[in-house]
Amino acid sequence: MELADKRVVITGASRGIGAEIARVFASAGSQVVVSARTESAITELADEIGGVAVPFDANDPDNVRSYIDRVESVAGPIDVLINNAGIEKSTLVEDITEQEIEQTLRINLLTPQLLTASVLPKMLSRGIGHLVYTSSIAATVGNAGMSAYSSSKAGLTRFAESLRMELRYTPLNVTILHLGPVDTKMWDEIDKDPLMQRGVNRATKLGFIAIANPAKVARATLRAIERNKKEVRLPKRMASNAALNGFSTRVYNALLTGIDFREEAGKSRVS
Repeated sequence: MELADKRVVITGASRGIGAEIARVFASAGSQVVVSARTESAITELADEIGGVAVPFDANDPDNVRSYIDRVESVAGPIDVLINNAGIEKSTLVEDITEQEIEQTLRINLLTPQLLTASVLPKMLSRGIGHLVYTSSIAATVGNAGMSAYSSSKAGLTRFAESLRMELRYTPLNVTILHLGPVDTKMWDEIDKDPLMQRGVNRATKLGFIAIANPAKVARATLRAIERNKKEVRLPKRMASNAALNGFSTRVYNALLTGIDFREEAGKSRVS
């Protein structure tokens, strides 16, 4: 997709990966909409990049239901939706609260699905669209102390892969960002967490962990959309995890070649 003048919407854009993605896409000539709960942060970012700020609470079901219509009423039709909002909670299973589980699953998994279901008919009717999901290397393996986070990201990866199968014979595309540690405040909190520290230190010494730069992630995301790439895997040292994890999906997808699931459901390739 040529991204100049395309409308790109980014959730979780107040800091870290989301903010860097916003800057990179604005530099490429995209019309960028930034969203997050912290209105002051997204307003400042929107002023910096010449974009539009639309407040968004990924943990509020009513806010999520109205979000796509609110964005399009303020900024216009959405060409690219980057589902980047997410949270991480490190705790043992026996210590995690019901509220923490629900919040993690809602923000990381349910909200991207609901936003997708809302924007999809609009993209199909226009015959153009790209959907991006910020998942994690944590989606590919179990992680002690990160049960809710890992399960939410594993679910997000499987959701995005399933969506891609459904959209295979349409003009729409899907990209999954499978990211290891990224140099952001979220990773700083994990790195300093007493529960996680020994495991992180050991994996780092053994060379299994590398830290990706947020700007590099943002540039890779831009290229992925321009080239309709299915996946971004960073840092490179940890990319084999995601590649191996997705092998069975690729095999299954190949077996389904020629089956248009929208057609089977009585729908056209574009609405």
